[in-house]
Order: sequence, then C-alpha cells, then structure tokens
Amino acid sequence: MTNKPRNCAICHAPTAPARVDAATGAEKELAVTLRGMPVLVCGNGHRQFVNPDFPLLLLDHLTELDEPKLPAGAEKGFIVRHFHCADCGGELQQQPDHKHTFSFDVALPQTDAFTVELATPVYRCSRCGREQLHSLKELRKLTPAALAHAFKAAQIPHG
Repeated sequence: MTNKPRNCAICHAPTAPARVDAATGAEKELAVTLRGMPVLVCGNGHRQFVNPDFPLLLLDHLTELDEPKLPAGAEKGFIVRHFHCADCGGELQQQPDHKHTFSFDVALPQTDAFTVELATPVYRCSRCGREQLHSLKELRKLTPAALAHAFKAAQIPHG
C-alpha cells in the first residue's frame, strides 16, 4: 500500500497511485528494469515517487540486500585486475559468457511490492565452469547511475 496521495510537484493537481509498466535504464554493461513500480500520477500525467525517500530506499535495498545474493567472483590486483571464482578460486574469463537477467521482488516500507531486474554479463570460471559476475564491487559502482536512468525512462523528474 502506498503513502497517502499528495499533490503533484509540477502542477499541484491531486495525484493517485499508479504503476509503471516497465522502465529500463543502463550504465555501461548493467541494465536495470523496473516492473510494476508504484508511483503517484496526476490528471496531467506527471509522475512522482510515492515518497521522497523512495529512490534512496530502493538503491539501498538493491545494493545491500539483493545484489549480495548474486553469484560474484572476487577482484584481485591493484594495477592489473584479475577476477577469481568465489567457489574454487579459478580465474574468471576476461570476456563474458553471456548476459544474464537476475530478478528481485522488492517491497519497500509503505509501498506495494514490485520487480527489479538486473541484466549484466556473467563470466565462466576457467576451472569449475561456474557462471558469475566479475565482482560485486564492479556491479555496485554501476547501480546508482543505471537506476537513475530507469527513473528517467519512467518519466519521473529528478530534483
């Protein structure tokens, strides 16, 4: 359930709860898709977040709760980076095996649940064959910008 509707931040008309069908934003090799995300919409079609803290709460949820569940290797090396399998320690391939979409059901305080998909390359371990991200650190660097692009695609003004 969303917060009590408020007036539109742009035209000050009353708003009503709605859902974003799907909106995708990308940063480098990471694409974030928001499916069924709750928003507030006025009669003029302007969209806004269900509460002002929504973007930060979603980013925190993704980086602290969802992304750590993903299969990810470990990054080693200061000058030349190498990525190693989280299971066997073997070196991960330099080129991605393919792109994989990971899906999460997200429920934030005072909002209805919706789906967030993260599409990113996965790399195969040269030793055991397990597919995984190069590193969680790499993914976390891209998440804020990809999420901001998804909000823009959802036609939610920032600021």
